[in-house]
Amino acid sequence: MPDTQIQPVYVLYGDDAYLRDEHRKQIVDLVVGDADPHLCLTTFDGSPEPVEVFDELRTMPFLAPRRLVIVREADDFVSAHRAAIEKFLQNPPSAGVLMLTVTRWPSNTRLAKLVAKIGQAIDCSVPEKGNLGRWLARSADRRGKQIAPDAAKLMGEWIGRDLAALDAEIEKLSLYVGDRPAITLEDVCTLVTASAGPAAFELTNAITAGDAAAALKALAGMLQVRGDEFKTLGMLGWHLRRAVAAKEQLDAGRPQREAVPRMPSSQRNAFLTMLRRRPLPAFRRDFRRLIRADLAMKSGADPAAALQELVVGLCS
Repeated sequence: MPDTQIQPVYVLYGDDAYLRDEHRKQIVDLVVGDADPHLCLTTFDGSPEPVEVFDELRTMPFLAPRRLVIVREADDFVSAHRAAIEKFLQNPPSAGVLMLTVTRWPSNTRLAKLVAKIGQAIDCSVPEKGNLGRWLARSADRRGKQIAPDAAKLMGEWIGRDLAALDAEIEKLSLYVGDRPAITLEDVCTLVTASAGPAAFELTNAITAGDAAAALKALAGMLQVRGDEFKTLGMLGWHLRRAVAAKEQLDAGRPQREAVPRMPSSQRNAFLTMLRRRPLPAFRRDFRRLIRADLAMKSGADPAAALQELVVGLCS
């Protein structure tokens, strides 16, 4: 997030267009405020001449407190004119703000160290899947909501690291829950995974019950369009992680009410039955099956066949 105090230079680095655009809009709002952007905002694409950029930054803004100059896709601009940019930023104009959007921004360069000293560099890379929960929590917080950790985990597994899609789903969920302060797992199950119909949870319910025939039937209902196979794999990964975490806690002597995640009583009873039926090594073998299925699909194997073999193994 950009600092609330306006800086003379901002660098947005990373490969996610959604994050770059979100931070760009926040900085524009911060710097331009209520002024007409046509009068105080200039954008260059690619690799302009430094004199063009610096002249714009030195030009006093008209009917605005500051002038913002953006150089988009500025990797070549920075590489070709690094020394000139460093020299300019050693004495930046008081009313000019420079924004650079780049893919790479090594922190050990003189320019990066100068920007860190006088301005702000903002990482616009997609978080690793394991860190998506924090990002989703911030997205919900911007809308005055909280999201339950298990709900965030399921969204990360189901949608993946597509931040634009995740943010859109948080927006829909925030409207869906209305005055309620929290987004729950049940809300995500109802709204986000609805594209798969009831088959998504019929599949995990059948695996919980050890019913291979029902699981294969539910699996067939989930594989409708290209890409569904990886959503399904994500759902199975989420189910396994919940099961292993609960099994480890139960084996360590943790009370059931603390070890087993919140869910309707009928599902909870079935979940507990599965945990009693299967030893911990069996769940760890399931993870190896999951990894093999993922590698097989990424290596060109038939997704339906790979998932069918996986599902039958999970029901054993």
